[in-house]
Amino acid sequence: MRTRHALLTALLTLAAAGAASLPWARHAHAAPPPAKAAASAPAAPPDEADALAQMLKGAATGQNTGAAGVPELLRNTARPDNILARACRQLNDMLPIDIDGETRLRRCQSVPGKHVLFQLELTKYRGPMLDLASFELSYAAPLQRNICANRDVEILTKLGVSMMFRYMTRGERGERRVGDVYINAPICTSALR
Repeated sequence: MRTRHALLTALLTLAAAGAASLPWARHAHAAPPPAKAAASAPAAPPDEADALAQMLKGAATGQNTGAAGVPELLRNTARPDNILARACRQLNDMLPIDIDGETRLRRCQSVPGKHVLFQLELTKYRGPMLDLASFELSYAAPLQRNICANRDVEILTKLGVSMMFRYMTRGERGERRVGDVYINAPICTSALR
């Protein structure tokens, strides 16, 4: 659901009371065409993390992927953290991805214990920064509702994966954390009531 990022922008813009300026520029990143396999070379077996990487991309960008086969993949392994780490590495190879005119997915990081951190950059936000506690109190709940409504997020949280969406800005003074949005099964159950 791309609307969650637009919702964040709208909420921050309202909080800045007109002080924020969000130019609407898009920078499309075209994926390179897939390499053609040699006719005589045997096809390599697909990496078990391929589907999970697509699912993580869907969770981070708000686009449902269908999540084919991923639930069984995470349930039937003794090392789900290894698969999550490989899936994040695969997703990172595709990054950065522009989600909308003002939000870019910059990084996926797997943390032991089935945790995933998504780093998102607000590319055009220039308004005043709120303190982190104010961001989480004012903006986390609407963002959690939108994020939890994604089918990929629903499946991942039911499998025990927790996620943190970390919103950042970049400027002449370097990177700055705007705020974090935490996602797990209990948060989604509460957010979607």
